[in-house]
Formats: sequence, C-alpha cells, structure tokens
Amino acid sequence: MIIWLNGPFGGGKTTVAQELCERDESFVLFDTEAVGQMLRHALDVRRPVNDFQDWPAWRTLVVATAIELVADLECDLVIPQSVLAHAYWNELTTGFASAELAMRAFTLTVHPEEHERRILQDLNEPDAADWRLSRIPDFQKALPWLDEETTAIDTTSRTPAEVASFILGELATTRP
Repeated sequence: MIIWLNGPFGGGKTTVAQELCERDESFVLFDTEAVGQMLRHALDVRRPVNDFQDWPAWRTLVVATAIELVADLECDLVIPQSVLAHAYWNELTTGFASAELAMRAFTLTVHPEEHERRILQDLNEPDAADWRLSRIPDFQKALPWLDEETTAIDTTSRTPAEVASFILGELATTRP
C-alpha cells in the first residue's frame, strides 16, 4: 500500500511521515525528492525546470520505484510529497492503480498564519523558507481537487503525533 501525504510545502508532511514509520514497522519512508535529485544532474542541463515534478521521468520513476520497493520489502510506503498539479497527481495514481497497488492519500492542511509560522521557524531547512512561502498560492489553487480526491486533515492545532494517530485510525478501516 502507498500512504501518500500531500499538503503545502513546509506543512509538516515529513514529520508526520516519520511519526507513522516509528509507530508501525511495516511502514517504510520513501522520499521521492531523492528521485528528483538523482535526475537533476542529467536533465537539468537540457531541460531545466523549477520543479523536478515537471520532468515526466520523475513521475514515471516514482511509480516504478514505489512498486519495486513495496514488492521487494513487502512493506507499506509512506510518501510525504506535495503534488499540486492535478495532471501529475492523476499520472501517479493511475500508475499505482495499473500495478494494482492500493493507495490512501491524505492532505495535511493548516491555517495560513500557522503555516507561515511553521515555515519561518523550521530549523532543519531555513533556506527553504522563501521558496515554501512562494508556493502557498499553488497549494490554495490545488485545494478543491485535493479535498475531493484525498482525505483532508486540518493540522493547525494538532501535533504530528495526533495527526499520525488519525491517519492510523483511517488506515485501520482499509488495511487487512
């Protein structure tokens, strides 16, 4: 199974993903940004982009790698990755469905003031603050389809542990 955590950049997806993996040893964290970093050296020279998700190879390799990891490790993958382009989301979900790989998608939402506070107080990636703040409108634009196609969770006043507990409760209804 794929457990996809979508949401705004700097909204807490990775922290919640780590919490989920600590609570359930069958979960493995898959950072799909590593796929983008792997491709950057080859593709950036001829096809520079602002976001590696714009490379079709990234979307193809994320699906292929996830399928292989689930099969090889016999695990459930937790993927914390903001995907705000609906066409890209459709491509990813169609790829998982074609491989008969179940997927549960959650969108972590946060009140704008709290989101900005989290971004500005992030000590792990302080250099990412400006980029994350610049992407807030993209997340707001994607929210209508994300609300329809994923389970939205308001994280504004919840700790990562509380969000993880909610997700585990939701998964308990769909996992064997």
